[in-house]
Amino acid sequence: MTILRKTPKQLLTESLKELASKNTINKICVTDIARNCSMSNSNFYHHFADKYELIAYIMNNEIDEKIGYEAMNLQTFVEQMLDILEADNAFYSNVLSNTLFEYPNHAFFHETLDPKIKDLIVTNCIVMNLDNKTDLLLHVYLAGITAAMCSHVINHRRSREDLMDAFMIAIPDKLLPYVRTENVPAQEFLVYAVYAIYIKDSQITLTSASSAVRKIHEK
Repeated sequence: MTILRKTPKQLLTESLKELASKNTINKICVTDIARNCSMSNSNFYHHFADKYELIAYIMNNEIDEKIGYEAMNLQTFVEQMLDILEADNAFYSNVLSNTLFEYPNHAFFHETLDPKIKDLIVTNCIVMNLDNKTDLLLHVYLAGITAAMCSHVINHRRSREDLMDAFMIAIPDKLLPYVRTENVPAQEFLVYAVYAIYIKDSQITLTSASSAVRKIHEK
């Protein structure tokens, strides 16, 4: 019989979560986390630079396990992300409320979540190289999604439905070719994408642009 033993990272994860159920994150130090699972500080630092890197690991690990790496539409991502945050609301609310001195305006969550959102819900057409203004617009929009979810975890002032409606309404027209949503049928999405490529390069024909997009979309 194979005996499954927990890895050091799993033990440190459980240790931090246990401590966070009794103390605020800003009051917990590396020594507390290591000692709580019978490890040394040097063992902790072998795996993580500080407690914030451990928190980032916990978030990324839960996202990878429960959401995965496959591209998805905006609605599906938000639903699944909120499932993760709400399932362990006490922990994530603790992190959000008590890391503001080190990471103002929830910068810690933005550093972790914004790239994840971009990887999962932004279409592969993004490889067509966005101009600087469009890329900035995308960055601001995705940061807004993260900020709203952070606020939801702490305050629960808005329902999921209200959040989703706001995210959909807030998509700028210029980003429609790039953000996956369940409200855009496949054919309409391809039209958006073809147009995005066509207006970037006046030398390309609509037929070749359409062909290129379909190959990307089918991957």
